Amino acid sequence: MLKPYVQLDDDGRPLKGTLPQTEDGRVVEFYYDKAGENITVVLITKPSLDASRKRAFTTEKTFKTVSTLEDFLLLGYELDGDKIYATLEMFDDQSIRRIDASRLLDY
Repeated sequence: MLKPYVQLDDDGRPLKGTLPQTEDGRVVEFYYDKAGENITVVLITKPSLDASRKRAFTTEKTFKTVSTLEDFLLLGYELDGDKIYATLEMFDDQSIRRIDASRLLDY
């Protein structure tokens, strides 16, 4: 199993990193807050035949699902082995969902 690459600052705090490329070619980059404690931004690049799609997902921001156009609040991220999971709060029913962050482009 490949592990994520994490770049550290001069004090040894994590700054940013990348996950191993997914089976469908997605590249996931992630960035930590200034304290190096929490992942605050995930940048996903999905290759395609015509042009690559790239989008940033920042915590505490509102986004819409692609399939149903339902609004959700991105609560946070959790690095678990070689994956990052995103925790979402759905506006319609206030349910909490946890998904693979590499799938945020399609969610």
